[in-house]
Amino acid sequence: MTDISQALDVMPSERVYKRDVRRKLLLLVSFSVLTLIAVVTDLLCGSGTLALNSSIQGLLHPAQASPLVRVVIWDLRMPVTVTAVLAGIGLALSGSLMQTVLDNPLAEPFTLGISSAAGFGAALVIVFQTSLVSFLPVDYLLTANAFIFALVTVLFIGIFAARKGLSVEMIVMLGIAVHFIFSALLGLAQYVANVDQLQSLVFWMMGSLQKSNWTQVGINAAIIGIITPILLFLSWQISALRGFGEQAQVLGISVAKLRMLLLVFAALMASAITATIGVVGFIGLVAPHVARMLVGEDQRFTQLMTMVTGALIMTVASIISKMLIPGIILPIGIVTSLLGVPFFIWLVFGRSMGRR
Repeated sequence: MTDISQALDVMPSERVYKRDVRRKLLLLVSFSVLTLIAVVTDLLCGSGTLALNSSIQGLLHPAQASPLVRVVIWDLRMPVTVTAVLAGIGLALSGSLMQTVLDNPLAEPFTLGISSAAGFGAALVIVFQTSLVSFLPVDYLLTANAFIFALVTVLFIGIFAARKGLSVEMIVMLGIAVHFIFSALLGLAQYVANVDQLQSLVFWMMGSLQKSNWTQVGINAAIIGIITPILLFLSWQISALRGFGEQAQVLGISVAKLRMLLLVFAALMASAITATIGVVGFIGLVAPHVARMLVGEDQRFTQLMTMVTGALIMTVASIISKMLIPGIILPIGIVTSLLGVPFFIWLVFGRSMGRR
């Protein structure tokens, strides 16, 4: 009789769990479909005069399309759209990892000075005509220099914090100090730059998808493709870290090593994306919050939803950047800020008012 009672008590819990899993899977599928629609829309629209039917034909039947249509769709628009998807995924995952590592819901990829470090790395190439990797082809000097400065900065903060045993709060303060150092150096570069150099630097700091190419797509896809399966494998440990913080050690988790590993992954993705498209904010801040509001803290679902949400927001921003002002493609960083600020405010205040 006792066994039957226990079984009856367990069954509703199992049903609730399975129903919750189905709901999360349905949300993932729905957002994935929306992202796919946004991707196709981004490919079909542009600042040029290519007709819609020609764009559709070039996308679905490239062999039957004219050479001009194939070049526009597959050589010009496709790298931009794929970069938007990868950038959304990379920045969103980086933001989620930063918020977990720093135990700060307002953290994003640029909290530890990634944007300012990458900006100064780009300024060295644009203004001072120098690079840490001068042996590379000229076309890749800016991207490589920005990547190295951003990555080394975050790794330095992480290693220094690990050796000194700094708390999470101290790591954030150290990152803020590094941010101001590079911001000052970047301001100096802007001050001594000529008009053309200043224009190039400011445009890069605003973020742009338009200079994307297949080489950059391959590099970003490789980095994200290697890191994502590892994060999914570590999902239960990340869930424990988010739920219990330092107390996750009682579950056999090496919290210090896990934090360092997640910090390295976040730095790799954010640095690669920032070096490719420039400074783009709010994706890493908004997307993880949206994902957690939709599917909760189970990282098996949260990470996937974060990736899909980041890709969706970034692709929609790419569409808006082309369509907002006819004939002009706006810097993507401006659009993500315009989308991110009110959307994040709505999420925060809407959720808090809903609890009352």
